[in-house]
Amino acid sequence: MEIRSGINKDNLSLPMFSDDILKIEISGPNNPHLTVIDVPGLFQVTGQLGYATDQDKSMVEAMVKRHMQNERTIVLAVLSCLSDPATEGILQFAKAADPNGERTVGVLTKADLVKEKAVLQSLSNLVMGSTLKLGYFVVRNRGADEDDLDISQCKRKEAELFEDPQWKDIADTGRVGVDALRTELQTLLTGLAKRELPKQKAEIIKRLADCEKRSISLGPPRSTPAAQREHLIKLALRFERLANDALEGLYGRDVLFGKKPPLKLITKIVELNDGFSNVIWKKGQTWTFKGKTPEKDDTAAYIGLMDEAFDWASTFPELSEYRYPRIASFKNPKIDIMPFIGECYSANRGPELGSPQFGGSVLTMAFKAQAANWDEAATRHVKAAVLVIHRFLHTLLEAIIEDQRMREELWMCLKDDLLNGYRRACEHSKFVISMELNGRPVTYNHYFNDNLQRARLGRQKSILSGLETTGQNTKVDLSKVQSVMTSAVENKSNADQVREDIHDILKSYYKVARKRFVDNICQQAINHFLLDGDQSPVKVFTADWVAKLSDHRLNSIAGEDAVTTTARQRLETELEGLKKALEVLRINGGGKTNADQVKEDIFDILKNYYKTARKRFVDAICQQVVSRLLLDGEEGPLDLVPGADRQVD
Repeated sequence: MEIRSGINKDNLSLPMFSDDILKIEISGPNNPHLTVIDVPGLFQVTGQLGYATDQDKSMVEAMVKRHMQNERTIVLAVLSCLSDPATEGILQFAKAADPNGERTVGVLTKADLVKEKAVLQSLSNLVMGSTLKLGYFVVRNRGADEDDLDISQCKRKEAELFEDPQWKDIADTGRVGVDALRTELQTLLTGLAKRELPKQKAEIIKRLADCEKRSISLGPPRSTPAAQREHLIKLALRFERLANDALEGLYGRDVLFGKKPPLKLITKIVELNDGFSNVIWKKGQTWTFKGKTPEKDDTAAYIGLMDEAFDWASTFPELSEYRYPRIASFKNPKIDIMPFIGECYSANRGPELGSPQFGGSVLTMAFKAQAANWDEAATRHVKAAVLVIHRFLHTLLEAIIEDQRMREELWMCLKDDLLNGYRRACEHSKFVISMELNGRPVTYNHYFNDNLQRARLGRQKSILSGLETTGQNTKVDLSKVQSVMTSAVENKSNADQVREDIHDILKSYYKVARKRFVDNICQQAINHFLLDGDQSPVKVFTADWVAKLSDHRLNSIAGEDAVTTTARQRLETELEGLKKALEVLRINGGGKTNADQVKEDIFDILKNYYKTARKRFVDAICQQVVSRLLLDGEEGPLDLVPGADRQVD
């Protein structure tokens, strides 16, 4: 940011201060690892033309406070020898940042301007009885007219000043001159560095772990087709394993299933299928059959699952055709189907005599009208399953591929195959719906006949229900039974009998067809086309698919862009620097390198073993050679001398 200085010093439109930092870095083999921050001095006067503003004052104070807060910073509170420390704001700032005074040093400048004895006495009291824990140092600055003096000349002038007798008391404290200040700062820096070593080490270890985590997320370098293919195959194999676990419900095999609920795929699908079966059972028919009461509405949970899927898909334009409008509930069946059966029979009756007196078209049309709700319910269900699977795939790729660019490129490559898989499932569901609603009613399931006989038996039971009985073993007058049955038959027209037959046949067939329809939608359209089939969307990202990719397409997915390459290089540089820094801290902070630790371990083991072996060796020589072979053995030298005494004093 441009400020008022140099050729622009008279430009009042420019600010006098900036929060930007001018950094000058000096590198060299003999230079210390040291950062010196020179912040602007504090000031009080603002608002005058050509001077700083209140905004400048606030900016400078914030800058000073910010740098003081760093616990690894030594605060040099620079004051003029002619000023009163009690009125200096810098000391108040320093006390707030360093309450214990362990890193604040007072520096009194412009000593050559002190002429009065009272000022000298005040300085002497301040230096020898300082309120600062680390005290004050007095130095002589280069004068305004001494810009041409070099360092050695400045030092000589400073030494000459403090050799003056009037400075004797202060000079005897050893706290005058730049050299004394440098020595004190070196000692203070060393102590501060040692005190901060554990914190620095912990911070470096934390940063190192973070860098390694980011490095892992980038994966291995992918500059060649072989490296790219290898990396993508590893991702595909993990995808396949997690997808298979999700289909089998083996959620304990990976922590991802606990962290990301949408990955529990088979649980979501089973819940949807159960809800669909329940809806077709209770809400699928247009009319209730005779003698049936409406079922309790418990479809709210199923509707909630579908709405959740539809809402999530709102951010994916490619899924617009699979989103259905929300519904509060499914339509309840109408009461009493018999009037409809009568209309259907009247409109399609043929010339046949006997029972049944209706053609095949009557049952076809009646069943199609009764199952009319199946189409929308099944279509909505399959599309909800598509959205659940799409969410699963998107969540799984997000979880295993941290590189956003790679993930987005892979998703774009897989999208067409995914959408084709979804369309195949929806087309097959339409085929199943068409077979049930537009084809001739056909079944070879013996339960159809069982259902029909039960319906007729139930009708007969209802006729006989009017007979008076007193218990299970009550005797019934057979003539009364015959009378009741005759009355039921004689009082019924041919049309009524046909309508009852149509009702019973339709009811029996509907029950068989309903179960078959639910199974076909769930097993074929969803389980086969969406989950388990070879062309299932869940199986589009495989190792075989990666192996067949061309090098060009492979590079577009797994190749590193310039941003990733740069990030990897910076990360490797940072990792190398952090490892070196940690090694330095281990050495300087009393730690050991791996090599040093191994050497020490070898030394300790060798020392302990030598001590044990030495004692064992001495015992063996004395016990086995001297005592046993030379003194106590039966064939020892003493046995060769007759009358020799074996006792040794």
